[in-house]
Amino acid sequence: MKIVELPFKVKVPILACGADMKGAFALAKADRAYLVDGFGELYDPDNLNAYEAAIKSHESKLNIKPSIVVCDLHPAYFSSSFARDHASELGAKICDVQHHEAHIASAITEHCIKTEVVGIAFDGTGYGPDGCIWGGEFFIGRAQSFSRVAHFSYVPMPGGDAAVIEPWRMAVSYLYKAFGVKLAYSDLYCMKTISVKRFKLLRKMIDERMNSPLTSSAGRLFDAVASIVLAKAFAAYEAELPIELEKIADELCNGCYKFDIMYEDEMYLIDMSMTIKGILSDMDKGLRSNIISAKFHNTMAGVITDVAIRLRKKVHIDKVALSGGVFQNMYLKKKALSLLNKNGFDAYTQSAVNTNDYGIPIGQVAIAEARKICA
Repeated sequence: MKIVELPFKVKVPILACGADMKGAFALAKADRAYLVDGFGELYDPDNLNAYEAAIKSHESKLNIKPSIVVCDLHPAYFSSSFARDHASELGAKICDVQHHEAHIASAITEHCIKTEVVGIAFDGTGYGPDGCIWGGEFFIGRAQSFSRVAHFSYVPMPGGDAAVIEPWRMAVSYLYKAFGVKLAYSDLYCMKTISVKRFKLLRKMIDERMNSPLTSSAGRLFDAVASIVLAKAFAAYEAELPIELEKIADELCNGCYKFDIMYEDEMYLIDMSMTIKGILSDMDKGLRSNIISAKFHNTMAGVITDVAIRLRKKVHIDKVALSGGVFQNMYLKKKALSLLNKNGFDAYTQSAVNTNDYGIPIGQVAIAEARKICA
């Protein structure tokens, strides 16, 4: 259990139930939050049972009876289902919080930021109010209210969650978006273990939107690029290939790829098709994978900085908060911080509270309190 000193006092006790991919919860009272994590994936019955038992045990041990229970917006999360049932048992209010807003609120809370920020959440998975899978999001605001102002352009995620451990699916999705019907099986370096039949089936899934939810996830973009560059189709666990891609990146390389940013309906949309094409061009030329990896990481840091600059021109905010599991990537984090600082931003990342989903409960507490849920 980690005790987090809050820069505010909660009016009534709060239980924040976190998310599902990395089970964690927080019990907050007065100006302290008691954060308990390490439960792993909550779809595992043993992990879920341990998580639920620990919540009830800590409520008793800390003598905290929550008046408000906060959960992730995702309607099918096990943590959210427990939260609703437990709130009913307690006679408490229930509060749904969007996953990536909680990430940004967690970073804001850790650094006691009082003003509005540009919040950048790069993550694997999070349910968006539009029914899509978010994870490459830019917000402006504070815990009281966030506005989503930019994101990576949506691409299909064929097979849904199966794409997490079969990243070749995201590779096909991004390549198909970049090259359209010209994309051929022979173009895919990661396809040695995938049959032509499976490739064609996946294209059909994308074309007909069969079990292919749309996603803006930066984590899934990293999966796609890692699968292409490393020529690997499968992963033993989430982010295995992006972790390997980071390890080989040449830190002396300052090159990057092109990308497009469009402005539609008061939203910046980041299209990475030019980046994907650049990567394949470099591979065709025989450029070393450590250079390609570095160029891609530099490009992602460039996207962060480019969008932040555009937003600063519109809303005059120079504080940037970075959160989400993708920022466990130290190469990306250091490169992004360097570029942001060079361009006059005050940039904040997380250390006292985990930047991945284990830190989500702190952001949930902050949002529930800031939005007067307890009033």
